[in-house]
Amino acid sequence: MDDHELDADERLTTDELGGHGPLTIDADTAGDAGDLTGAENAWALPGTRASRRAQIYGVAAKVAVRYAPAKLPGLSPRQRDRIVKVAHKKGAKDLFRTAVHLRGSFVKLGQFASARPDLLPGAYVHQLSKLQDRVPPAPVEVIERTIAEDVGPVAELFAEFYRHSASAASLAQVHRAVRPDGRAVAVKVQYPRVRELVPQEARDTTRILELVSHLVKGVDLPTIGRALEAGVLSEIDYENEAGNIEAFADNFADEPRIVIPRVHPDLSSGRVLVMDWVEGENLARALARAEHDVAEEALRLLVDAFLKQILVDGFVHSDPHPGNFLLQVGDDLADMKLGMVDFGVCTRLPERTRLALRELYRAGTEADFPAIGEALHELGFRTESGDVEGLVAFGSLFSFEGEQGTREENFSRLVQAAKENPLVKLPDELIMVGRVLIVQTGLMSRIQPRWQMDDLVKARLSG
Repeated sequence: MDDHELDADERLTTDELGGHGPLTIDADTAGDAGDLTGAENAWALPGTRASRRAQIYGVAAKVAVRYAPAKLPGLSPRQRDRIVKVAHKKGAKDLFRTAVHLRGSFVKLGQFASARPDLLPGAYVHQLSKLQDRVPPAPVEVIERTIAEDVGPVAELFAEFYRHSASAASLAQVHRAVRPDGRAVAVKVQYPRVRELVPQEARDTTRILELVSHLVKGVDLPTIGRALEAGVLSEIDYENEAGNIEAFADNFADEPRIVIPRVHPDLSSGRVLVMDWVEGENLARALARAEHDVAEEALRLLVDAFLKQILVDGFVHSDPHPGNFLLQVGDDLADMKLGMVDFGVCTRLPERTRLALRELYRAGTEADFPAIGEALHELGFRTESGDVEGLVAFGSLFSFEGEQGTREENFSRLVQAAKENPLVKLPDELIMVGRVLIVQTGLMSRIQPRWQMDDLVKARLSG
């Protein structure tokens, strides 16, 4: 079965589902959505709004209080480091357990945090990375009920509707369906209670990060919190996502090797978003087993697509997990295409920022680290040391010359630099773009393509 991805979660193939095909619906055999309250209640996000909020603030206080002793006078550096290390370890476990219990936005926030080893202590990255595992799907009865409430009865809308979810994530899941005219579509359905609970919980998370920021050394928690809140709120706004999809489809209209779906507005309303079904294989799985020439061409398509977004369009897909990209392998490399899905979190760059990034990438093609440091400073990045030189180590994300082994070493130095002289001030609009760069740098180091990154950058800068 071809893949249509949602978030960082794994998709089940037809074989993994035991060979089940689509459910062909007719009005005589379709169930009555009104009888499905039991299934919905059994699966729904746990707790009341008040009880969930109490748990959020409770675990935040529990985590924060462990850091307080490190502020006591008279402690040696070794004693302080020991207190902080223990606080990191125990706090990470507390947050993981809470996210698993509450689900919803907390799984989403944890997934984001685990992908940023440059920003967060290793203990948090290690624990929260467990949240990248596939989220159990909601029962199909819950999904059909939501579609019926917001759009209409499933039996009347679709000729076929696949009962097994194609992708299950923290806030929604996707099912494949076929319209009466034969067009295959992806039906993205938001889970019950998400709109009721998530906005307030996202705001609470931001407030908590602001309150505890003075206890956690070397991390710009307020900016991270604002970025997380904005990302989660935009992800549950399907009208916003529909607009993002259409903008991307227009931006890539002249790029035939990049496949962007179109929205089906007549079937999209409220908690339901319907778009073209994009064929292809989960990029993460495809890269894991592909021959080197296939892997490096797939990576070239991915990197070049993001260079266009950052340097040309100023509009960036900000959830760059490989699961959100679908590889279509043709008869030869020139026929290969890359599909992109899940546009809930996108970043629109101010024009001044886009132009500054163009200058930053230009400096990167020349391996001009002092210029890179100056450009990062102009963009608003600040390290704990406060000097421009402290930003030079972070230039490894933008330096494209040299052997692939050297780039891997640069990435290792970046992570180490983030620990020794961490970024303490980050531009709000670039928090999510940084996630894109981290993912791409990791893939570059693993695949070690023979093509040159600076050639792609120069082409986009001159385009």
